[in-house]
Amino acid sequence: MNQIHTLSASQTGLRSLLFIAGNIALPHLFHLVPGGGVAFLPIYWFTLIGAMACGLTVGLTAALLSPLLGWLIFGAPAAAMLPDMLLKGTVLALCSAFVSRRLGRNIPAAALSVAATWLLASLAEWPLTGAAYAFQDFVTGLPGLLLMSIVAPWAARKA
Repeated sequence: MNQIHTLSASQTGLRSLLFIAGNIALPHLFHLVPGGGVAFLPIYWFTLIGAMACGLTVGLTAALLSPLLGWLIFGAPAAAMLPDMLLKGTVLALCSAFVSRRLGRNIPAAALSVAATWLLASLAEWPLTGAAYAFQDFVTGLPGLLLMSIVAPWAARKA
């Protein structure tokens, strides 16, 4: 099983900045394709990779600061989407740090993290948005969820 190395404060800060930059830049690339942002969920990729590779602190920092800084600098994501994105990013960081710590940095661990995140987030948003929206949100993002589950373990091992 892969162990997550303990990072110094400066390493944690530097890696957090890199993952935040990735979470801000990658959506701009995916949004060049119509529907690419909604289908591939690019703002969550570096949160997953950061939490798997470096642990909870880096994952949470990326999850919380990426959407906020993206909104402040570029006006994207839309302000109305921030609560949903912050919820999902936070749950993703928590799930992926926890699961990868116990199962390693592999495809089943990433898939479990992503599935648990979207299940928990859907259950949390269900009372607020209704079952139809929660289900639609999951189905629309399925290509990204699957691709993240495959790419993240490889990237986490390289990070």
